[in-house]
Amino acid sequence: MIYKFRHLFFLLFFSFFLLSCKSELIELDIATDDILDVINGEELDIEFESVFSLISELDDETKMQLEKMEIVAEKYASIDDFDVTEGEYLGLNISVEGEIPMIYNSDGSIDNSITSPWVLLISDNDFLGSLSDYKYKLEFITTPSYAAFDGELQNINFMLTADEFQPVKFKIKNKHDGKFEIFTGAVETDGESLTLLETIVEKRISLTMKEGIYNKTNQVIYFNIIN
Repeated sequence: MIYKFRHLFFLLFFSFFLLSCKSELIELDIATDDILDVINGEELDIEFESVFSLISELDDETKMQLEKMEIVAEKYASIDDFDVTEGEYLGLNISVEGEIPMIYNSDGSIDNSITSPWVLLISDNDFLGSLSDYKYKLEFITTPSYAAFDGELQNINFMLTADEFQPVKFKIKNKHDGKFEIFTGAVETDGESLTLLETIVEKRISLTMKEGIYNKTNQVIYFNIIN
């Protein structure tokens, strides 16, 4: 049985809410052209995909709560597609696709007007030492709207809560003619788990950042794009 929703501002909400579940992995497709456009003042949304499981039956009570959540979701998120299927034995399997804002602010602040609970934030790197070689940093991070979003979820069901920190896979393509340098930590790439990663991305790279430290902090990638 499939319970399908196709409503604007609905998908991202469901991809991050928790009711005895957590997103298995949020995949984000990013190009260096997108990064440069945002740094130069454009407003962009980045595509994402996510799959996760929910320990719940798709009964009348669950459907009623889903309808209430839709009302909340329309205030906060952007969606393309959202599929919920009942598992073979117990629980629901959820597959989602949508968009998340990518923004730039030199000091890392996030405007209160942004309704999405999460964003991709680009800011100037103000760290000293070896990290000072990198001009910018990219983060997957909550916004000021997160607390209100989470509060409205719990008004529907006190067991509903949005996990602030989510597992993320960055799929980044270098479409720039210049050099794209990155530095990050606690990352999986090309089948390897690395404590630190410093590399030049020639064409593309996949960075999986989940579990461990990312259960209590957000993902950060330091980078340069050099002409």
